[in-house]
Amino acid sequence: MSARAAARLAWSLAGFCVVLFAASVVFWLLARSAQVPESWDVNITVASMLGQVSFLAYPLVGALVASRRPRNPIGWLLLTVGLLWMLLGASDYYCIYGMAQPGSVPFPVVWAGISNWLWVPTVGLLGTYVFLLFPDGRLPSPGWRPLAWLSGVVIALL
Repeated sequence: MSARAAARLAWSLAGFCVVLFAASVVFWLLARSAQVPESWDVNITVASMLGQVSFLAYPLVGALVASRRPRNPIGWLLLTVGLLWMLLGASDYYCIYGMAQPGSVPFPVVWAGISNWLWVPTVGLLGTYVFLLFPDGRLPSPGWRPLAWLSGVVIALL
């Protein structure tokens, strides 16, 4: 892939993350307007939505790195983590709204099931591979390969 195509792809993915964030704001507003039972113990406060804003840093920094250094996997990992965080945030509020207002959106229970496990690859990629490959995109030494493989297997199994 050329550097120009990689830059376009990186910024397109970052733009898609911003669109997902906007969708999560819409579903957050809809969930707040719905009659959500208190027994569900869901967090649809303003603070929870403001916390989502900080996760936009991952795709934006990832797009910056990936567009300038397309061969460095750190940028692509940050883009992936950001995309997963945005998908997780949007699906959480989508599920809350869909279950509080039955029939309002399709498949809220299916999305709830996806949302329940989506945090695993998100945290797994961020907690292992970003740190293992930082700053140049390579492992510190070949001795770290077993940990990288084990982390991948654990993330896949979970």
